[in-house]
Amino acid sequence: MSSKKTNELDPITTQVVRSTLVAAAEEMRLTMVRTAYSPLLYEIQDFGVAILNTEGEMLAQGTSMPVFSSCLQVTVRNGLKKFGINGFNPGDIIIANDPFTTGTHISDTSIYIPIIFDGSLQGFSAVTGHWADIGGIVPGGWCPNSTDVIQEGMTFPHLKLFDDGVQNDSLMDYINSNNRFPNLVRGDLKAQMATAKTGVERYLRLCEKYGADTVRDSMGTVMDQTEVRVRKIVSAMPNGTWSAESFLDHDGVNKDIPRTIKVTVTIEEDEVTVDFDGTSETAGGPVNIPLAGARSSAEMAFKSATLPLEPSNEGHVRSLNVKASDNLLTNPSWPAPCDSYGYASVLITDLVSEALANAVPDRCPAGEYMLFGAFMLRVDPKYGEPFIAVDPVDGGGGALSTDDGADALIFHMDGDVANLPAEVCETRYPLRMERYELRTEEYGIGKFRGGLGVIRDYCFLEDDCQIQIANELTQARPHGLNGGHDGGINSIKMHAGSNEEELLTERATGMGPFKTGDVISLRSAGGGGYGDPLDRDPERVRKEIQNGIVSSQQAKDFYGVVATRNDSGFEIDQEGTKQTREERRAI
Repeated sequence: MSSKKTNELDPITTQVVRSTLVAAAEEMRLTMVRTAYSPLLYEIQDFGVAILNTEGEMLAQGTSMPVFSSCLQVTVRNGLKKFGINGFNPGDIIIANDPFTTGTHISDTSIYIPIIFDGSLQGFSAVTGHWADIGGIVPGGWCPNSTDVIQEGMTFPHLKLFDDGVQNDSLMDYINSNNRFPNLVRGDLKAQMATAKTGVERYLRLCEKYGADTVRDSMGTVMDQTEVRVRKIVSAMPNGTWSAESFLDHDGVNKDIPRTIKVTVTIEEDEVTVDFDGTSETAGGPVNIPLAGARSSAEMAFKSATLPLEPSNEGHVRSLNVKASDNLLTNPSWPAPCDSYGYASVLITDLVSEALANAVPDRCPAGEYMLFGAFMLRVDPKYGEPFIAVDPVDGGGGALSTDDGADALIFHMDGDVANLPAEVCETRYPLRMERYELRTEEYGIGKFRGGLGVIRDYCFLEDDCQIQIANELTQARPHGLNGGHDGGINSIKMHAGSNEEELLTERATGMGPFKTGDVISLRSAGGGGYGDPLDRDPERVRKEIQNGIVSSQQAKDFYGVVATRNDSGFEIDQEGTKQTREERRAI
């Protein structure tokens, strides 16, 4: 336990401080939602916020993107390395997005502000957000085939955008003149600054009311208490070592070479270690993920298996150790490309959960659908107003030991991120959403089935629009657990409903130009199942027949359930079901 307390604390005050900082982080999130210019931030909420102490330990985070909030710890620690504990002044605002000191990719730009009370540094208020464009070789900040980080866009290696309250005009001009959507980016940057300032103001109010020492020591106590509770949970788990591995389809450049990610999870006493040895070496394409991002992805699986239902702080992950040798895909060095890090991030969370399921199957879900999204855009103004619409498509979650997986939910990495609402899509962009429905195929059956994916069809209403697709794990499906079947794969139908219809099951970039009336159909996968399908409750199956999720024939084929139609819908043939299941089990 690393926290130090100078005196005995009132437990009520301690909890008031804790709750106030949690509320402050949530107010930061709301500030971002209410002030951002891009729907990517104010609707989809592709950002994360956190309040941290002078050691870079997370005191509180807001809902939205947990992978960002966790990475902010490393971001702030690297800022401390650069400037030193005495290198910050009131009015400083620091900008950073170097993947190797922030943890994700170059589009995720961090803003952090020092919290200074009575001349003494107390901590930092920070926010990371995905910019609409970062000036790389591909519009929208998602380079699926970059070969080094330089190609991916502007890099900010912890620079003071404001120094002692004075704006760095040259840096601001540089940002404004090196992206394709300057109004959006400038507005979102100002929103980030307002968001971080909100956290500073709320922390300073606490210091004014209780004193800086009490605030600091209260949060030290909270983190220590959290650590004790997590270690107690881990110590009740069986000791042992388990591995899980899967592979990315390719790295975006070398398409004939699958890239393996392997995790080995060891539980020993009250600690868990995740080791990435056995993972492929640094890739030539942008699927590499810096170690901070890899650790953050592992933390999400770990917290889900320990104390998933409470706001996060550093104490939740002190008993987790993460190791990776140098120059692996999960620990690359500059100038390795990292722009498609998200594929690895989602898979890491899934694999750590799969390995932990060997020890605590009741605490871990089956595999979920993998990262899937679309960037629909137009850059050249001679064909119409430039725009970029980003849709992180929702899909099926993995089944649990007690229930079906969640339908139409964003993957773990993105936390509370939402998809692009149809209303926003149709009012802001030359697009019309033709269809949004559950996809009743490509999911894992089981005693509890995987969650269902979705179908989202977009129609272009103007010419010369393009699309980029983020899609992964089309060869290795989301894993089932304890006899449950594996989940499905994501796919895209180009020119859906026309004579030119084409099915794609791989990543794609720069597709187009599309003309008015063209339709693309995004089809996300369902998650893996849990348990033997022949153990599924027949009443659940009957309801799914009634709701059109399975046919009566599929009910028999998948689950051994015999259903017959009656005046009110369907009823279970109990004797027929019993006989069918006995025959199946005898095979």
